[in-house]
Amino acid sequence: MNTSIGPLAGKRILVTRPKEQAEPLISLIQENAGVPLSFPIVSINGVRNDDSQSTLKNLSSFQWIVFTSKNGVDYFFQLIHDYNVSLNSVKFAAVGEKTAESLRDRGITTILVPEHYHAESLVKTLKNHVLAHERVLFPKGNLAPSFIKEELKETAFVEELVVYKTESEDHLDWSLVYQADCLFFMSPSAVTFLSKGLNTEEVYKKPVICVGPTTKSAAEKCGFHHVLMPKQFTAEDMVNCAISYFQGGS
Repeated sequence: MNTSIGPLAGKRILVTRPKEQAEPLISLIQENAGVPLSFPIVSINGVRNDDSQSTLKNLSSFQWIVFTSKNGVDYFFQLIHDYNVSLNSVKFAAVGEKTAESLRDRGITTILVPEHYHAESLVKTLKNHVLAHERVLFPKGNLAPSFIKEELKETAFVEELVVYKTESEDHLDWSLVYQADCLFFMSPSAVTFLSKGLNTEEVYKKPVICVGPTTKSAAEKCGFHHVLMPKQFTAEDMVNCAISYFQGGS
């Protein structure tokens, strides 16, 4: 790739995604002549314990399973495979198309997806479809907020199930953060973990691009000065947001 020709023209973009999930975003940056700097500060691992085994053995008691991330889908299905649990006549909801795509990859074709890809829109959509007597299972990460459970508590019973754990990765090259022209954040935890490791205000002046409103709010609370967010919450739109910024469009 000739990084002198293209819409990102050699701009150094810090990618904070876990290594196993970063390749599509890195490729998009390179396709637009940017220079991706891999900084996988987030580490994600599955959770398997007595709670998960007990809940999944009673999976037939739930009418809905709701996902707010691809990680939730991946680690949930890993658990039901490990425990040899069958999915019967359960309904599925996903926060956005990327999460829904992970479900479709597993043969699930009927998925409730909100018009706007964020938790608030998902809750609003669920309230129009979930019946008062129905039980909802919400597979999530250990750091995910209980927003869905709280918002639906007057509508239906919601049980949360932690299926993966998000932790800060050690032994990273922090010089990359200071070399970057722009930072990409795909989760609030990435924002928090990175901020805890900073020892200068310099980085807070760099433009950051966040995948959605929750991540954007975390970046603003941590003190970043120039926080941007695409209209659609995908990797492709984040790259386009960076292009717009560096070309003077935002």
